[in-house]
Amino acid sequence: MANGTRISDLDFVYISFKEPNKEENWADLKNKVPWAKRVDGVVGFDNAHKAAADIAETDFFISVDGDNIIDEKFLLETLAWDKTDRKAVHRWRAKNSINGLVYGNGGIVGWDKQTCKSMKTHENAETEENQIDFCWGVPHENLHNCYSTTVINATPQQAFVAGYREGVKMSTEKGKPITAKNYSKQIWKNNLNILSTWCTIGADIENGKYAMLGSRMGCFYTVLEPNNELYKVRDLDSMEVYYNQIAQSDIDDELVMYGNSLRQQLDIPIAEFTEEDSRFYRFVMPIHRNKGVQDREYK
Repeated sequence: MANGTRISDLDFVYISFKEPNKEENWADLKNKVPWAKRVDGVVGFDNAHKAAADIAETDFFISVDGDNIIDEKFLLETLAWDKTDRKAVHRWRAKNSINGLVYGNGGIVGWDKQTCKSMKTHENAETEENQIDFCWGVPHENLHNCYSTTVINATPQQAFVAGYREGVKMSTEKGKPITAKNYSKQIWKNNLNILSTWCTIGADIENGKYAMLGSRMGCFYTVLEPNNELYKVRDLDSMEVYYNQIAQSDIDDELVMYGNSLRQQLDIPIAEFTEEDSRFYRFVMPIHRNKGVQDREYK
């Protein structure tokens, strides 16, 4: 294909930190992508991705998170650079191991090296919108296809932190907290759907309740009781402290308490699903169908 690049000709860089399943997932990736490289233990999201760009030998490279398991079908694809902006971050969808959501969170990412090296996000951010995630201040191609599973329930802490971070992110508008007064008018409907699912689904999955609690707490402390510590979600050590504060609590009591607050004060459609309810929800979820490798999420 003219002006095309085979995925199998690109460098893959595995970025891991403290994920409890990182060695298992690294072994899986190396079995599928023997040429994969690794960045491990670099403090800071921005720093870790720049370290990945430094060791990548191709001008465009693929990053795989430490809690991600890729689908080998991805390796058969070819990128045509007349379809998407090569300089933009290419984010493919992943399937969530707890709630079954299929969207960009935790998915495989394609990076132009220079874009990655020049961005300033998370711990290196110079603007508010870049402090929580890459997605608002760095040009993105959000793509429809799903090529991996993000496995975030190896331990209660991993599930809680994943949920908390997403609860915060979904409760902001380009990095700025949504106020309780304007919540229903300002939150994007798709973000509300995602947040409600994080908060509701997972009782039937090991450690799933911790992800549900984390997302409820992330929303609560972003919208209802802002504590000026919003950006600690980029600091995994701080997230560990948050988890330790609730680790000895009764998970079911905590879920009900935070659920009631969000329902009563923000009118968020959160339900207290049983294990059977969650299994049924996942059973009737529409099956995600892949399209073209560079088809966008939204036209």
